[in-house]
Amino acid sequence: MTIRKVYGGDNIRYLRCRFCQAEFSERKNTALWNSKIPEEKAVSVAEHLADGCGIKSTSRLVKVDPSTVRRLNQKVGTHGRQYHEQEVEDVAVSELQADERYGFAGSKGRPAWEAELMDPASKFILAHVQGARDESLIRRLLTDGAARVRNRHEVALFTDGLAAYRTLFPEIFGTAYYPPRQGTRGPHPQARFRIPRTAALVQIVKHQSGSRLKEVEIRYVYGSKKRIEQALARLGYHVPNTSAIERRNGTARLMSAAQVRRSLAFAGKESTKAAMGWWGMTVYNWCRPHRSLKQLLSAPVGKKSMNRGRRLWPSG
Repeated sequence: MTIRKVYGGDNIRYLRCRFCQAEFSERKNTALWNSKIPEEKAVSVAEHLADGCGIKSTSRLVKVDPSTVRRLNQKVGTHGRQYHEQEVEDVAVSELQADERYGFAGSKGRPAWEAELMDPASKFILAHVQGARDESLIRRLLTDGAARVRNRHEVALFTDGLAAYRTLFPEIFGTAYYPPRQGTRGPHPQARFRIPRTAALVQIVKHQSGSRLKEVEIRYVYGSKKRIEQALARLGYHVPNTSAIERRNGTARLMSAAQVRRSLAFAGKESTKAAMGWWGMTVYNWCRPHRSLKQLLSAPVGKKSMNRGRRLWPSG
């Protein structure tokens, strides 16, 4: 590569390939491509959006037009999704937690749900989908997550009591087989599914009386209790729970203005909310330190032998 020229107030390099003579900006295929505002302001817009500011509030704080904020929101959301698709694959995990959180797009009468699949050990999000809270949403979530783990037959899944998890788990995390045909007439039997000994599904159902929690029911749906006990020992839990993904739900609401509870906050368009969701997940996964994780220090500091604050990528 050679630098053919430098242009713009940010001194952007215009590059030329010595072999094919193609010329392009160094911002090509990035979130800042074709940006008309200074890079410092564009980065500030992205940071404000990741800290839970809305479109109009970000516009006022950074002193740019709201249309500029909307365009950058779409850009960073799209690039966050593309980066996730590129980087998250063949992840060696043995436990996963799944949950959904509601939001609204257009008005308070139009629910727009987000669902995520998380590795509770590293707090890393493997799958993120958005849409109506139905079987299709859960199917997309589990299918996408299963495609990113190294071995989907060795996963212990912790979820809430939504029936779609129980229905879809054998199909996505089990092994298919076809029973023999009885006689020579009629259709061939449909595929059935076996649950491997290394896979399990536990549902944690919360029963409430009004706004107060009355009882927590633990349903061992698939797999053995021995497999669940192994998962709990690795995670340091005493009982099955979905505490990691529920804590993530609270964090996600702080990182997106469209997810704030008990307010009139909602996204004006579904595309705006989708972009905010992907950008918030990207920042959570790759950019922010995480206080609940630990990593050994190079040298002890006082009585501390562990350092909190750095995300550990799942092994693999």
